[in-house]
Amino acid sequence: MSDPLTFADARTLKQQGDLGRFIKHHMAEAERAAAHRRGLVLRYPDIAAKLTEPPIGFTSPEKWNGYIPPATDCTGAMNTARCRPALLALVAEAERRLHQPQEVAEAIEEAA
Repeated sequence: MSDPLTFADARTLKQQGDLGRFIKHHMAEAERAAAHRRGLVLRYPDIAAKLTEPPIGFTSPEKWNGYIPPATDCTGAMNTARCRPALLALVAEAERRLHQPQEVAEAIEEAA
């Protein structure tokens, strides 16, 4: 991950006329990453179902847009949202399954 943007960086980007392009680029990257995470988790019904359980608590798995709260808030303080580690764990499990051989995945699904 890149270094955080400072006020001086933002000021320079604005003076150079690049601030809007910078924001649009990073928003598009964030949207793509969220869409990827969402698709990955929704691919596995048992993992997706956990989106409706505490501490996440969506009314249905499809309501999740793939967003995961940041590790820190705007002051740099640790984000203590209980849903963050739960969402990270779901994405990690979906990624793990995606990269394992198909026959192992089928055995896991049959056992569940």
